[in-house]
Amino acid sequence: MKYVRAAVMSLLVLGALSPVASAAPGGRHCAYHLDPVSRSERIVKAAPRLIGCYASFAQAISAGTGGAVQLDPSASPSTLTDAALGDPVLSASSVLIGTEFVDAGYGGSSASYFASATCSSTTTWEVAYVTDAWNDMFSSGQGFGGCDHNKKFEASNFGGSVLTCTPNCTNYGTLNDLVSSLRWKP
Repeated sequence: MKYVRAAVMSLLVLGALSPVASAAPGGRHCAYHLDPVSRSERIVKAAPRLIGCYASFAQAISAGTGGAVQLDPSASPSTLTDAALGDPVLSASSVLIGTEFVDAGYGGSSASYFASATCSSTTTWEVAYVTDAWNDMFSSGQGFGGCDHNKKFEASNFGGSVLTCTPNCTNYGTLNDLVSSLRWKP
């Protein structure tokens, strides 16, 4: 037992095991803020900036909203609604617009995207590349904050095959584990 404990401690020190990742039974749950890069009419091109990765989905949502939204620690992504998130204008300067999951049925690790404003007739958000950490990983997703038409693209810069979720998809079918860019529309 002493040797096992020493081996685990060595791996933690070397960074081979992350306390966050090892503590999360369903994987890691990361929060990203969408930093605008450019705007063309109503389309905001954004770069995802990592806020942090957490042991639970509820912790990621809290971090993404700056603590304004506090979900029950046992909150299930499959039952999360806009109503549970509260009024985005009143509750946070950072609004959840979408969450992507590595497993079908909103399971496994997740990446939640937060923006400074909801989707509306004047604002569509898009990310040309989901980062190396998440490229070709997503298999299901949900839209929030008025983002009712969410497109998943096979290639970066919105290329290749596309799937539109209205607003949620429990399974990306032929695009499972192939998503490289995202667009959230009203």
